[in-house]
Amino acid sequence: MAPLHRVYFLGNLIQDPEMGYAPNGTAVARWGLAVPTRLRQGDTWHADVCCINVVAFGRQAETVGASLRKGRTVLIEGRVQWRRGAPEGPSHCTQEVIVERLQVLARPREGTLAAAGVGRSSIGGHPTGVPPAVDDLPLSGHGECRNARGIQPTALG
Repeated sequence: MAPLHRVYFLGNLIQDPEMGYAPNGTAVARWGLAVPTRLRQGDTWHADVCCINVVAFGRQAETVGASLRKGRTVLIEGRVQWRRGAPEGPSHCTQEVIVERLQVLARPREGTLAAAGVGRSSIGGHPTGVPPAVDDLPLSGHGECRNARGIQPTALG
């Protein structure tokens, strides 16, 4: 039976991947991903960003650690994993996306965008359909990265 739990995220790395190794020697790469989104407040829509903790294992982790850097745009397919008992205490719950497939996307050039018919959005002048650079994204309107429930994520690890 095919797995039914699938998530897809298109976003930008908010930090260089942190490399490590599991006790069994498997490579582990962890990083944060900024995913652009929009929030509705009354009749107006506002640009926002959701920050997600991402983890890759094995050869994929080694490739990620060697080639990806902050600001790169990636498309991730994976599954969400919830873990209990982080360093903050047994009642703490951490969510992260376990990468199963990852595609690095090239940043299109202006000429390519115009030829493809991709226009400019009215918010910030970014091309529509293309995630803006991570430094240009508003972060939950509060100047900080928050997860979907509005909770400040702890450091990856």
